[in-house]
Amino acid sequence: MEEKDNLGLYIANRRKFMGLTQEEMAEKVGVSKSAIAKWETNRGLPDRDNLKSLSEVINVSVDDLHRLIEKPNQLEEDFQVNITGDVISTLESYGYKVIRPGK
Repeated sequence: MEEKDNLGLYIANRRKFMGLTQEEMAEKVGVSKSAIAKWETNRGLPDRDNLKSLSEVINVSVDDLHRLIEKPNQLEEDFQVNITGDVISTLESYGYKVIRPGK
């Protein structure tokens, strides 16, 4: 079950990062809002076609999503983002609240 935990968490985090509601993401993927909720809460996995659509919407390869399913620790190892101080400053100048690492 751990592999679905990481995939669900990853889907939820990407959706929130993109500023989408579950309903908006569902519309883009072509599924119901309850399907998105099910994936995010680890009560199911997207089928092959939905996984492809999901990958296109969240701009992540199907292979990366498969890695999350097969090797749950990949979430921490492969999907960390290194954002420079300049990027953080730019985001903050647009009114985003950024939690800086180690703070």
